[in-house]
Amino acid sequence: MKRNILTALAILGFVLNVSAQENFTVKLDEYSHSHKGRILIGGALTYWNNTKEKSMVFDLCPEFGYFFNDTWGVGLLLGYEREKELLNGKNHISNAFKISPFVRYFYCHKEPFSLFLDGGFGLNWGKNQYEGNNAVSRFKGFEIGVRPGASLDLTEGLCLCMRMGFIGYRNNFFMGEEPGLSNNGFGIRFAPEELMIGLELEF
Repeated sequence: MKRNILTALAILGFVLNVSAQENFTVKLDEYSHSHKGRILIGGALTYWNNTKEKSMVFDLCPEFGYFFNDTWGVGLLLGYEREKELLNGKNHISNAFKISPFVRYFYCHKEPFSLFLDGGFGLNWGKNQYEGNNAVSRFKGFEIGVRPGASLDLTEGLCLCMRMGFIGYRNNFFMGEEPGLSNNGFGIRFAPEELMIGLELEF
């Protein structure tokens, strides 16, 4: 009796194992797709209104690109940032723009995950102004380096994209940074201020 029960359990386990492997393989095949010859449109959006500090931050970063194959692609990241905060009873307003062309290199594909490096440079410029004051201060900066990133395929043609740090050189580059942090110098930096999460659509 015990032998029959053990034999039945062994057969059942074998059948379930084979079934699970077949289903898992089908799911992987459903997620796999080629990036070759695809156009990329995406970006990230941030809006935060701090009612206690009476400050506001709006950040819009659209992105466009093209994939030559599953390994290489090129793209352009644009950015607009507006900040408003109350200083000495007056609104301090800053507007800034950036442009960052890049080359993307995928070095790991484990569907539905991919790891990549975005290498390129960035230029930004902007101005500061106090409400009711005609005096305007202007500023500009640049960076050159690499941003590590990862993407997760949510469905065919749509993925969640994360850039997670910066490796390179900066000179007065400010967008995406807290004031005074990492604006000048070179090195490796992984910090919350460097994280950018957005959606990418391929077609």
